[in-house]
Amino acid sequence: MAIFDRFVSKGTGEQERKPFPSTPYRKMFSELDAAGKEVKAKYPGDSRTVDDFVRLLKELCRARHKKALDDGQQSVNAQARFFLSEDRMSAYACLLPPENGGNEIILEEFLDDIHYEGISYGILQDEIQQEFDLGYLHIFPVARGKLPQAGEDGKVTELFQRRKHMRLEVENGEQVSFDRNLQLQPIRKGTIICLIRKPKAGTDGMDVTGQALPCAETASAWIPQGENTAVGRGGQTLVAAADGILYIENDQFCIHAQKIIDGELDQFQGTLRVSGNLYIGGNVDGGVDIEASGDIVIGGRVGQARITSTGGTIRVEQGIYGAKGKTFLTAACQVQTPVVERAKIDAGTSVITETVLNGEIRCGGTVYAMSGRGIIVDSVIWARDSVLCLRVGNLAGGRSQFSVGYPPQISESWKRVREELPHVQSTLEKLWEPITSLRKKGSRISEGEEALLQQLAEQRDLYMERREALAAELRRVDKVLDKKSRGKIRCEKLCPVLEVQIGRLTEEITTQEEACDIHMEETRILLR
Repeated sequence: MAIFDRFVSKGTGEQERKPFPSTPYRKMFSELDAAGKEVKAKYPGDSRTVDDFVRLLKELCRARHKKALDDGQQSVNAQARFFLSEDRMSAYACLLPPENGGNEIILEEFLDDIHYEGISYGILQDEIQQEFDLGYLHIFPVARGKLPQAGEDGKVTELFQRRKHMRLEVENGEQVSFDRNLQLQPIRKGTIICLIRKPKAGTDGMDVTGQALPCAETASAWIPQGENTAVGRGGQTLVAAADGILYIENDQFCIHAQKIIDGELDQFQGTLRVSGNLYIGGNVDGGVDIEASGDIVIGGRVGQARITSTGGTIRVEQGIYGAKGKTFLTAACQVQTPVVERAKIDAGTSVITETVLNGEIRCGGTVYAMSGRGIIVDSVIWARDSVLCLRVGNLAGGRSQFSVGYPPQISESWKRVREELPHVQSTLEKLWEPITSLRKKGSRISEGEEALLQQLAEQRDLYMERREALAAELRRVDKVLDKKSRGKIRCEKLCPVLEVQIGRLTEEITTQEEACDIHMEETRILLR
């Protein structure tokens, strides 16, 4: 039912109000102040609007009273006055009394005035009758606007930690941490990475004059979708599109695709071959044979196993505790592990560790043991560049052999050729004597001696070929060793015995030393 229908006129049959007597305007001011105080207590948020309305009403009362006096007691009809808040979200009214016997105002006229003042929205239909009946100089609200209701922007809730991509191969040993808290985040294809809440639109508001107040537009959430991730469930989730390691890059979740084995690997028979990267969450033991074309990350320990990365880096989080002749790790790039015990390591670039005990290491770069214990004991190392550690040897003694400064195969070849060549030469010399003796017999040689001579000659030829091959190999090795090397062995403490080889030079250190920087100068090996 419309407001105009609800408030039916009191009708002509209704008892007429008594004429309202003239009131001095100062008394009106007092009543207006009281009315303003009352309405402000009821609607404190509208205090400023009410104060402005009271000031306006006082000016109107003064003007009406002056007009009534100036016009010789001419009657002035009752009047409804309205006031809008600055933001037009509320409208207030006040009934000013008639002067000198003027006509009173009835509800129908008041409602018409609301309409003609342009107040068309949020009219307080249920309150107007009651407020109107309270009479003149009473201030009351007649309409309330509706503020726009804000919607909700889209939101992304991340279910995994933002861990940076741990690129396995690094430039030096100081960049690798074996902290147990540094764990990779393996993830399976289809796992939810983020929950996505779509934006929810708000609702427009309207002021009391019917002017629309648009609500703010909502925004969709930025989805951190990176490599090997996908948006699923109608745009409500970000999921893994591949098995692998989850990481953050450029503020996006990405997955380094890998084959994942969640637990231990110690019962596999034959060779496990993987194309790409491999992540094993637990220990590797039991003589298993693993080969991957990419990086291999092992979350546990390595025992008896053969592990090969033909194109990447091997990282063992909790150390290698092998068995001599039964534990082998070969990587095209680096090998990273906090402990190497009784294992053979072959790395294309460098080896980064904290402890080496009874190990055998070959690498195309540097062996770093610069954190943790930083100790190397009873081990054999061939490093193309250097060996950098905190300590070599321990109080129990033992013997280590380090060859630095040249490719491992060159150092090994030089040592092997130098050892084999005298043996070959000695054998040749021993063969010449019986051959010469048998040839001197000429035609007097027997058939058995002829057969022996032929056999000795064949052996001589084989050894001569071997001598020539060794000589050629030695010339090739010498050509490499002629180049100056910057290889060194650096440690804070050295306990004997350490056998050092740098190119053609060898040195056995049998004394305890401090602050060693073992390197080659000209034809000498220097400790500092």
